[in-house]
Amino acid sequence: MADPYLTLGLSADVDEATVRRRYLELVRENPPEKCPERFAEVREAYEQLRDPVTLLRKEIFRIRGRESLDDIIADLRSRVRAVRIPTETLLSLAEG
Repeated sequence: MADPYLTLGLSADVDEATVRRRYLELVRENPPEKCPERFAEVREAYEQLRDPVTLLRKEIFRIRGRESLDDIIADLRSRVRAVRIPTETLLSLAEG
């Protein structure tokens, strides 16, 4: 399948609310009764972007330009550090 962001006509740095708004716009423009193939493409793209596991997997394996895997890992580590999850939350997640 094509890139879900391209299917919805969005850039990869948009937030979840923007993705949902665009999805609803496209569904109104391409109802299943009139455009079943386009509707199916839009729906599949939206489902991919709604699933956090799919999004994370896509982010981890996305290689932009000539960026090496080490650069991608370093970028992801810096993003994780920036989140600042409370220690108590991390400990409760680790315990199960």
